[in-house]
Parts: sequence; structure tokens; C-alpha cells
Amino acid sequence: MMILNPWAFALLPITLLPFWLKGHQGKFYSWLEIMPEDALSDRLNLAVKIITALLLLSIVIALAAPRGSDEQVQRAGKGAQTVMVIDRSVSMDHPFAGDSSGHVAEIKSAAARRIITRFIDSRPNDMMGVVGFTNSALYGIKITTNRDAIHAAIVAATSPSLNQTNIGAGLTEAVGLFDNIQSSGSRAVILLSDGAGKLSPRVKYLLSERLKSRKLGIYWIMLREPGEASIFSKEEYEEGRTPNSIVLHKYFQSLGLKYKAYEADDSESLQSAINDIDSREKKAIKYYETIAGYDYSRVFMIIALVLALLLLGIKNLRVYE
Repeated sequence: MMILNPWAFALLPITLLPFWLKGHQGKFYSWLEIMPEDALSDRLNLAVKIITALLLLSIVIALAAPRGSDEQVQRAGKGAQTVMVIDRSVSMDHPFAGDSSGHVAEIKSAAARRIITRFIDSRPNDMMGVVGFTNSALYGIKITTNRDAIHAAIVAATSPSLNQTNIGAGLTEAVGLFDNIQSSGSRAVILLSDGAGKLSPRVKYLLSERLKSRKLGIYWIMLREPGEASIFSKEEYEEGRTPNSIVLHKYFQSLGLKYKAYEADDSESLQSAINDIDSREKKAIKYYETIAGYDYSRVFMIIALVLALLLLGIKNLRVYE
């Protein structure tokens, strides 16, 4: 049993007020013998005081918010432990490169939000975390099964921010989220970005060590900008002139981990990439779900309501002779 608001017990003395206050105003009689004995009224008066005290006590206990202990329940199914690492740079609020017909495609952040939301809803057994990034990592939600929290984090992570793309900070934050949960089944980082900033040698080394020690897979969905070189390009570049996206792609390949890259020029190709990830990450998974303890404050509020109705009935009781 836990008490969320122990300060409420400081109000306990008010439960004695019914016994201290007078039930009715005093009256003067010249001779007490003319006052007949009324045992019923005396008993009802005492009952009103007791019921009022119990009513106040119930309200105080409800304010204290007592609840049972949380329970850990093991769940099993097919899915994965994943962290969505989502680019929050201003460029994500631009449309896709378009299609061959010349029509302007859907805004990248809106398409990402729609498609990822559908992906989350289709995988009820997954444990997911969310990290956004611009010039630094932006914590979204820890790895959890709480779908409401995950959806809220996705909405936040697909909102525009600064015009910078620090993928290193986002990936480092995402990898750290796996330290707080027990490993079960497949574990992967899903990176969604429309660019790739430079990674310093130090960041590359630290990221490499952490990814390998946790045995994490990597999926990178590259949302191409108009005129941007393909990350799968075989073109030879002069030293120092290779696009950052290609450099990052080769870095991921050199890690020796499970890695798959995708390019998306429109919402359809983004959907196709998500569908492929969905088909790859369906292994047995076991995890513990925290079930909140029972909220006893509701019980005491119901008791208070019943006592209030009983008190109202007694107050309106009339005896006719």
C-alpha cells in the first residue's frame, strides 16, 4: 500500500468537528418538565454526528490517494526492442523531392508521423523508444510498451526545430536507452533523417563501441533532398568532397552489425521501407509490463457519496404524532 499525498492526513482533526459543534441552536424553557423525552431524536442526532465524521474521514483518505503496489507482469509475443531516432531539423518540414510527374510530394515530417504511427499500431508487442535530434539530442520517451506515450513522443519528434542535423548526438542518446531494459529478442535503432552531419573520430569510436557491446541492429531511412546524391552511389569523389550521407552509410557498413539502408523520395517509398523493417523484426520477445496498483481513493469517494446521501435522508426525516 502506498500513500501518494500523505500531507492530507494533517486534515484528520476536522473529523471531530461534528462532535464539537452544536447540532442546533439553544433554546430557553422556563420549566424543563414541560420538555418530553425524545430518545429517537437523541439517537438520530448522534447518528448524524457519526455519519458526518465518517464522511469527512472518507474525504480525507481519498485526498491522501492510497493505492496498491505496482505489479510486474511478464508478456510474450513477436516483435522487437527498437528506438526511433528522428530528424527534427527544419528541412523535415519541406516536401519530398517529388515524383516523375512533377507534382510536389507530401511534407516529410507529416508523412513520417502518419506512417510511423501506423507502424507502431501494427506491432502491439514491440517495446519502443523515441529520440529526436537537431543540433543536439532531444529525449522523447524511454523504451516502453505505453502506446499513448510513444504516440505523443512521435508527434513531438516530427515537429520542426533548428536547421541543424547532429545525427551523432541522436544515435548516442538512442543507444543509451537500451541500458535501462533487459535484453530480449531483436534490438535495433531505426534512424529517419533527410541529411547526415559529420561525425568526429571520437564520436565514431564511442558509437561503434556502444553499438557493438549492445549488439544493436541499424536501419537507416534516408529521405532524399532534391538533387542530393544517392547513398548507394558508386561515384568516386575527391578526398574531403564525399557527401556526408555517403560517409555515414559507409561507416555503418564498416561496423559489422546488422545494417540496412533505404532511400525514400516520396511517401510511398517511405512506406515500403517501413514495411520491410516490419517484416524483418518479428522475433520472439519477452518483457515485463508494470501494472499500476489499484486506486483506493475511488472507493473512499464512493463511500463518502453514500454517507452524504444517507445524511441527507436522515436530515429530512420527520416523525408525526
